[in-house]
Amino acid sequence: MRENLRYLVNAERDMECVGVARDAQQAVRACQELMPDVVILDDEMPGAHGLKVLAWIAGELPDTRVVMYTLDADVCDAAHRMGAGCVLKDANYEVLLRAVRNAAASLPRSAETY
Repeated sequence: MRENLRYLVNAERDMECVGVARDAQQAVRACQELMPDVVILDDEMPGAHGLKVLAWIAGELPDTRVVMYTLDADVCDAAHRMGAGCVLKDANYEVLLRAVRNAAASLPRSAETY
């Protein structure tokens, strides 16, 4: 799944995947090191629930936008309450790309990487 998302993002002219993480701890480390503009965050990752990682990102990296990627509509509701975007995994990939672009558009500065 991670590599498919990397391919999908990198296939877009206006996007670049700067990192991929296999678990929550690696996701936090990658965010700290890479300072991405937008994070696509799976709600079911080893080590911690995605909403916990979202809460950390919101608190520690307020300029980083998050798009939650889930099969659970309740997770989407929670993510929206926390200020994140959300896409259900069974949605067309164009929905995910649109959500990433919308998240980037909400940044206070011009975003070039995702």
